Amino acid sequence: MKHLIPLMLVAFLMAGCTTAPDQPGILDDFIIVGYAGPPPEEATLERYREIAESGIKYLATGGSGNYSPEQNLKAMDLAYKAGIGIIPWDIRTLPYTANQNITIDTAALAGIVNDYKDHPALAAYIIMDEPYAHLFPELDTITQLFRKLDPDHATLINVNPSYGWVGDDYRAYIQSYIKTVKPKLLSYDHYSLRIDTTMHEMWFNDLSIVREAARGADIPYMVFVMSEGITNGFRVPSRAEILWQANTALAYGTRGIGWFAYWTPLPDHGWSIAREDGKSSLVEDHYNAMIDKKGNRTEIYEFVKETNQYLKKVGKELLGWDNSDAARFEKGQIVEGSSPVITPEGEKANLIIGTFRKDERLRIVLSNSSWDHPALFSLKVSPGWELDGVFASIDAEPGKGSDTEWTLEPGGSLILELR
Repeated sequence: MKHLIPLMLVAFLMAGCTTAPDQPGILDDFIIVGYAGPPPEEATLERYREIAESGIKYLATGGSGNYSPEQNLKAMDLAYKAGIGIIPWDIRTLPYTANQNITIDTAALAGIVNDYKDHPALAAYIIMDEPYAHLFPELDTITQLFRKLDPDHATLINVNPSYGWVGDDYRAYIQSYIKTVKPKLLSYDHYSLRIDTTMHEMWFNDLSIVREAARGADIPYMVFVMSEGITNGFRVPSRAEILWQANTALAYGTRGIGWFAYWTPLPDHGWSIAREDGKSSLVEDHYNAMIDKKGNRTEIYEFVKETNQYLKKVGKELLGWDNSDAARFEKGQIVEGSSPVITPEGEKANLIIGTFRKDERLRIVLSNSSWDHPALFSLKVSPGWELDGVFASIDAEPGKGSDTEWTLEPGGSLILELR
């Protein structure tokens, strides 16, 4: 399947720096990113505090027309006061990422570094979103230039999902990207909530492939998911679907979630440039993001806020734990992966199970693999291990008088401690 739209989503990291007061760098954190901030006329401290209130830790500008150095620096000033980091999108990078074999203007790229590198709210440098594989060598050249100009801040490129412009072998596409560009954080997007269907199998397939590739390279990964609708393409997620996207990725060991989008983007994302495919601009009818086109909170704001509160707690507590195994079960039968310690039983045992290890302890993340049906199951624990309590849960209900029988509502999650 061809990717319906190239979305301007990129999540980036900062190595060893502080992006906002008392906030660690992204590599030391569970990453929660929102794409598309307030448009220039709405750039106020109140608006940026509203972003922080939603639980978003890092904001990727763009989407609403923020691309100039002046606009990005203003966003950084406000974000720093609100306690969040900024991932600035600068239009000066676009000519060197939209076309192949173009001469790279090192002075222009150096200007980007000089404009942002000393700002305390800087989270990283944006290079590109959803590249074709043939652009990887040029992107490596640009990435190495940024690293040379500013070794204290890292870069990342947000790569395609399997239904994007990747050819027939998604695993090869991801591995080629890692080998060529050598990222410090692997980021991709996947929007499975189509208007007429949910790409269930493709969602899990991509998570499995990206997880495997990131583990092989010894780097973390994150995924951008839907928090809005796009006419003739994607539906607005329900509360359960917001939770489903985040919690199934959590069980697969993701180190971050990106929300597309925070503020409902402009139809053309606020930019226009000649591309290899002959298109000069994006035209997409976005609607009902966390903040609508008029600046009002939607129900998605509350859904994402609730999910972020859960992710902040459990994500932080899973840092430093090894996601050694991940498995998908349908009707109590394993479909793919491995779960060496916990086995679910039951005709409605539809689950993603992630095994996290640290020293002699285990944390088991169980997430409902369905966005529209509850999961009912009992748990069998391997000899040598026993349950030591519930670490966290959302939309989870234990069976009466039992710590091994559970119901997870659609999108629900449960994290168990074992010893």
